[in-house]
Amino acid sequence: MNTQDIITPVAQFIEWTFNTVLLPISNSFNWAVIGLGLVGLLFWLRLQKKYNVRAEQDGNIM
Repeated sequence: MNTQDIITPVAQFIEWTFNTVLLPISNSFNWAVIGLGLVGLLFWLRLQKKYNVRAEQDGNIM
């Protein structure tokens, strides 16, 4: 048994996975990550505004 007998099927499997799974979902996955980041940013900014208002009311804002 040769090393090529092991490496060639693994390489073909990786290439098949890339062509059939990763390429078709790449664009939608990128948009999903951007959308999730935007939602997280808006959520964080809303919480930060709430904390700033509470700090101003309590008088412990720096």
